[in-house]
Amino acid sequence: MKRCPQCNSVFDDSLDYCTNDGTNLIKETFVLPSQASQIDTEEATVIRQEPITIDIPNNNAPAPTEQLNYRIPPTETIIPVVVEKPRNTGKYLLFLVLGLVLGGLSVLAAVLFSIYLFQENPPPTVNQNSSVNSAQTPKPTPTPTPVTASAKHEKRTDDADADFNGRVITLNAYIRSSPNRSAKEIDVLPIDDRLEIEERENENSPWYQVTCEHGTSGWMHGNTIEYTR
Repeated sequence: MKRCPQCNSVFDDSLDYCTNDGTNLIKETFVLPSQASQIDTEEATVIRQEPITIDIPNNNAPAPTEQLNYRIPPTETIIPVVVEKPRNTGKYLLFLVLGLVLGGLSVLAAVLFSIYLFQENPPPTVNQNSSVNSAQTPKPTPTPTPVTASAKHEKRTDDADADFNGRVITLNAYIRSSPNRSAKEIDVLPIDDRLEIEERENENSPWYQVTCEHGTSGWMHGNTIEYTR
């Protein structure tokens, strides 16, 4: 007989490896009771031992087939239950009436507001006897209020004409703080007031820096003055 040193299982001599864990089997020597040394009957104790039954597995035997029995649960038939809610017809009618009332009030308010605006701003009346459309009639250009020079320019100074190189050629000409029509008006010079034309703003500009015979300095447009020498 052979024994597995790993699991202590006993196998037949024809096997070399353990069928449980594959360990090499070792030779096992069994001693029969008749072959053992004689024990003094007075000191020996008789031990009765039940016979040992050893089951040697057969590797060639087919493994038992486990039969699995599954029971398919019966299919339950589900019947949907439809519960119809009672329709609240009165509630829908109430919403409909409120919508109609609010819509009518909105339309009425819009009409009244339009009438109010029409009364506040009536359309202009058109004279049927007029043959010219008022929209095409050009608006009259407002006439600027004439401005006269101050009293200090009424009388010439005692300086000779040769001391000046220009004069004013318009009735009342503005002298401004900068070369721009929207600039501040410093003074108004009368016609024939003598000037010292100092410089031009640039070669393409109509504005000239001048000083009149009464000491006022500023910028004047070239259409209002001329060179005298």
